[in-house]
Amino acid sequence: MTVFLKGAPEKVLKRCSHILISDEKSGEIKSQAFDQNASFEAEAANSRFGLMGERVLAFARFDLDPRDFAKNYQFDTKEWAKWDGIVTADSQSKPAGWFPMYDLTLVGLISLNDPPRPKVDVSVQKCKDAGVKVIMVTGDQPPTAAAIAHKVNIISDPNMELQTILDNETHADGTPLTYDEAFAKCNAIVIHGDFLAKINNAEDALDDDEIEKGRTVMDWIRKPEVVFARTTPSQKLLIVDACQRLGHVVAVTGDGVNDSPAIKQADIGIAMGSGSEVAQNAADMLLLDDNFSSIVKGVEEGRLIFDNLKKSIAYTLSSNIPEISPFLFFMIFQIPQPLSTVLILCIDLGTDMYPAISFAYENPELDIMERYPRNSKRDHLVNAKLISFAYLQIGIVQAAAGFFTYFYIMHDYGYTPGVLFGLASEKGWMPADTDVYVGDVETSRGNSQFNIVESKALDMLGPRQSAVDVRLFFVERKQEEWAECRWGDDSDVPDFWKYSHVSQNQICYTIEALYYAQCGYLVSIVCVQWSDLLICKTRNLSISQQGMWNRNANHALLSETLLCLFLCYFKWINAGLGTRMIAFPHFAIPSVSFFMIIIFYDETRKVFLRKGMEFSRSTGRIKMKGWVVRNTYY
Repeated sequence: MTVFLKGAPEKVLKRCSHILISDEKSGEIKSQAFDQNASFEAEAANSRFGLMGERVLAFARFDLDPRDFAKNYQFDTKEWAKWDGIVTADSQSKPAGWFPMYDLTLVGLISLNDPPRPKVDVSVQKCKDAGVKVIMVTGDQPPTAAAIAHKVNIISDPNMELQTILDNETHADGTPLTYDEAFAKCNAIVIHGDFLAKINNAEDALDDDEIEKGRTVMDWIRKPEVVFARTTPSQKLLIVDACQRLGHVVAVTGDGVNDSPAIKQADIGIAMGSGSEVAQNAADMLLLDDNFSSIVKGVEEGRLIFDNLKKSIAYTLSSNIPEISPFLFFMIFQIPQPLSTVLILCIDLGTDMYPAISFAYENPELDIMERYPRNSKRDHLVNAKLISFAYLQIGIVQAAAGFFTYFYIMHDYGYTPGVLFGLASEKGWMPADTDVYVGDVETSRGNSQFNIVESKALDMLGPRQSAVDVRLFFVERKQEEWAECRWGDDSDVPDFWKYSHVSQNQICYTIEALYYAQCGYLVSIVCVQWSDLLICKTRNLSISQQGMWNRNANHALLSETLLCLFLCYFKWINAGLGTRMIAFPHFAIPSVSFFMIIIFYDETRKVFLRKGMEFSRSTGRIKMKGWVVRNTYY
């Protein structure tokens, strides 16, 4: 019987005392002593294959003495590590199932070429550009691990690797560099699992609160390019823990049972679809195609979802200011309510619904995979910068557009801005149907019921008093406080510009003007929300760079415009919703200037954003320089 051993060359070679050699003349294979020269040649071949990125296995054998090992001998292949130090069969402490693991004969070395999957190098480079650090943890020997890491762009320059610097570089006087000097100079580092275990055992005796505990491993991980070779499952856990202690969000990939503890420990465990069931159960995510490039696509998709959620929230929040400010003005200044609650629902549940959803289909920005990962503890989905952008920057301009449109329409129908303040709570006298306004009469203004009937506030929330001339009702208001009606009876304009098709009353100097102004306020919000949708398509790029390729957003612009037209000009719903067929000069035209202001402001802001973002080669991060980028980049 024969013992055969297969494994890592550095483990197998030290157990060999002989080597099989083929005679060059006769071709006969014979055994000879595994001396220093043979050992050097075997290790050189192992290094040569390893530097080519090939996996190397050593094979050895030992012919057992049939007198000591009968056919029915029970070999213990599970507990051999416990009696590994017992060399000969004559030992008095020979346990049951023992067999020799020393004085083996080296049969040879075999190299396996297992090339990386296509485009893995491109994916790793994308990770680097995105600020995602890729650490290689493998069971291969260091030369093989370093060569493969270079092939897939994990190690960009092999000459800047720690061991290479120690082997090749010296001081000016010819003395070699110290470990600390080489460590400070290197960009890449390849750590053997045995060295990691040695460092960990030395630091294990330290107290948990000792600052030096785990510091060496964390110093390794701080290097830009890191590879761990010949690692064990427990060492993988140690590496994951060190990354998490440095504040990183750690994702671990693997497919075997040995990978499952590290996959479970990681913040994001990723198992291969063809891997073991144990690894799949421990993972948070499965790669069905077993391709590392899919992880990069997942990172890009995750960033896109996060970006689009931010954009949708920013778009939705900005309309809250023009919706709430009319009620604040109504309560504080007692102006007739510029926007009704029904029209607010028309905005939130109607015109804004499709545009907010369309951001889910927005294409990724060009620099989405060039940004440094966000800080999960600080950079939340909704932060102070986003609220400031939506409320204090865009929302204020939108509210200004709404109020300008409101005062503009009210002025066209006889109400100056000054007369509106306090008008909602002011009491007056209901005139008779035959009364005619006479501005020269300072006491009654032509109201025959002045000081005869009890004074009361005018009902501006319903159409019942829509025929009342407000100049007669509010007799205490001077004639010069009222504006001249833009479209009188003799004006050559469509009738619905002058008369309400709902109450059939004139619009000028009646509360019908308020319904028209409220409808105009609704249209103005839709108009400035057009610009809001355009500026929210990107967080720092210009709209010209992003383009209008999102068909859903284009359809949303069209659909909210058509819905707004439907709410205004479909006369069968006007009475129920409180909308009116407003004059064409009042439809969006007063708020177009605010549309342009929002576009110009945001494009200018994004110019300063892009100028304030500088890539740091030393840290690999984006530096935020300037007040604008630090305070407005949400």
